[in-house]
Amino acid sequence: MLNQGDLEQGIRTLTDDEAVRALTALAEEHGLLPAARQLSEGGDELRAEVAAVELERYVGADQPEFSDGELARRLLEYAAALREDLADTVGEAVAYACSPMERLDPVTLPVAALAVTLLQTEVVLKRDPRGRWSLTIHKRALRDSSLGRVLTALLSQITSGK
Repeated sequence: MLNQGDLEQGIRTLTDDEAVRALTALAEEHGLLPAARQLSEGGDELRAEVAAVELERYVGADQPEFSDGELARRLLEYAAALREDLADTVGEAVAYACSPMERLDPVTLPVAALAVTLLQTEVVLKRDPRGRWSLTIHKRALRDSSLGRVLTALLSQITSGK
């Protein structure tokens, strides 16, 4: 088992592809891939709904769009800091992502869908009977800004950096 500092360093050194693979493995380990698949099917509609909401106070106008890999790394860091048992699972996912690929990973889901699914206790995403999406973000106080970093990257990803 890695200590927290070593795990964070390992996460930071992941390539974009490795970070996405580790995040997908984490979601798979927690049985969240079906929910992420369902969420990703409405991705374009969700992006349009989020674009219609004024998010300037959450994402600065000069904020760059974060890559899938950066969003995945931030989410992995957040998950590792959340609970010790989750940190162990993140460590295993990082090790898996860094290992030589002997098989093709069939799962290709948008990282934003994986992020929202993993953050289901902090992000509430609903679709009303008319098909309109609503997004509510509940931010819990943390010792550090790891959740804030995740939410900033997630909003940037959904809004294409706008």
